Amino acid sequence: MTETANVTNKPKISAIWIIPLIALLVGIWMLYQYQANVGPTIYIKMPHAEGIIAGKTEIKVRSVKIGQIDAIRLSDSQDSVIARAQIDRNYNELLTEDAKIWVVKPRIDETGISGMSTLLSGVYLEFSPGESKKLKERFVLQDEPALIGKDVKGGRFQLLSYNAEVLEVSTGIFFKNYKIGQIETATFDWKNQAMKYGIFINEPYQNLITLNSIFWVNAGIEIDLSADGINISTGSLSKLLKGGISVGLPDQQAPGDIAQNGHNFSLSQSYKEALEERFYDFDYYIIDFEQSIRGLRPGAPVEYRGTRIGTVVEAPANVIIDGKPAHFKNHNTAVPVLIKIEYGRLYHDSAAAREFWQSSLTGWIKSGMRASLKPGNLLTGAVYVDFDIYPDAPKAHLAKLAKYDVFPSISSGITVLADQVSDVLNKVNSLKIEDSLAQMQATFSDYQALANEMRALLSQKETQNLPGDFNRNFDKMTKSMEQFEVTMRQFDKTMASYQAGSEFHHQLQQTLLEFKRLSEEIQPLTRGLNEQPNMFIFDKSLPADPQPRKQ
Repeated sequence: MTETANVTNKPKISAIWIIPLIALLVGIWMLYQYQANVGPTIYIKMPHAEGIIAGKTEIKVRSVKIGQIDAIRLSDSQDSVIARAQIDRNYNELLTEDAKIWVVKPRIDETGISGMSTLLSGVYLEFSPGESKKLKERFVLQDEPALIGKDVKGGRFQLLSYNAEVLEVSTGIFFKNYKIGQIETATFDWKNQAMKYGIFINEPYQNLITLNSIFWVNAGIEIDLSADGINISTGSLSKLLKGGISVGLPDQQAPGDIAQNGHNFSLSQSYKEALEERFYDFDYYIIDFEQSIRGLRPGAPVEYRGTRIGTVVEAPANVIIDGKPAHFKNHNTAVPVLIKIEYGRLYHDSAAAREFWQSSLTGWIKSGMRASLKPGNLLTGAVYVDFDIYPDAPKAHLAKLAKYDVFPSISSGITVLADQVSDVLNKVNSLKIEDSLAQMQATFSDYQALANEMRALLSQKETQNLPGDFNRNFDKMTKSMEQFEVTMRQFDKTMASYQAGSEFHHQLQQTLLEFKRLSEEIQPLTRGLNEQPNMFIFDKSLPADPQPRKQ
């Protein structure tokens, strides 16, 4: 009996493959979970990677870890380092375009000692989120930590300094020696050659910053020399070491309108300079001086009868006409000086002062207002511009030079003295004293001859036999002639002292010679005083001796 075989089909895939399949699914699920939980990747550009370790250096916000550096490499240009960091997905919204990041390490500044914990754990990166809504993934590491957090309330302003000393970030801002803020940023504007400071004033002290506030550098130590002795006062230690910026109002001025965020102020080297530089409303004028302007420097005062009304800007003025400086002209030897009339000096309301000045200027010039140079300090030889009324001044009016109004001027001071002395000496030298004396002597001789003839006439017998009235008249005439003769003798005696060879004549001649010699000597003196007013104190500057050339 033949048996039938049972043929069954086995599965093509073994059950053992279930295990790898499950493993694959688990792997895919884990990868998905990892990708779902991983946060964004950011790149940080830094000058060097000192203290930064891949896989170890953390990124924190308020000491809470939000990410970690996972790779470090050189930039393509090899002049910097690029660090890659992974940020937790829960902190994605912190990566704003105005966020700041810096290295936390031990620091010592005016606020104290910070970052000491990094001595054991190593440095880490502090991340300070910004306020922008726009996100980014590339950042630049800051050299210094951010001083002001976004949660600190206050006001931000700008300071511009052309001549004050350079101050560091974190330098304090003081109001009546009380710290109300600090410098937040400091940059150098190479185009304008000025320092720009961003300052932060804590709330509510930003309300102290008004439109008429002035800022100046305070070194932290003040020395006062007076009749009572020497008085030295200092501020806090940090102010003494790092200096500071003081803010306040000019004396006897009420606070103005509160300044808005971002308002620009000027930073001066001292309180005195701050008072001089606070006038922003002004007009420029040119003054043509027909004399030397030696000793006149930019910054010199412009005054009206002792009251400051402006400042010298350029001496000589840098005005170009037809490609040539205005102070080198063929038809005019005057030297132009550029000044500015600062209306805030005339009156605290600069708008009212401007209107008053511009409406009155033409009338003042017609009345004789002129500008002149006056010596300000014989020790330094400095001079200043003085405005005054000269009723006898020649008529003048406002002219035009380039875009500036030209204010009329008049010579004064040492120049006027030199001109007056020269005029007097020239008049004395032009007198013909000897000719006048000779003419007077000839006249007196004629009077003497007339007296002798009248005496002879009266002594004649015929004259004496004339009628009584006529005779009496002759008696009176005789007495008159006798009196005239006495007068003539006295006059002749007086004139004898004026004759050539007499003592008085000799003294008069000597006096005239001395006066003439004085005129010749005083003329170079007056010219020297005009060129260098302090020549009585310091030697006059002379050109260097020429050096012989080599043959």
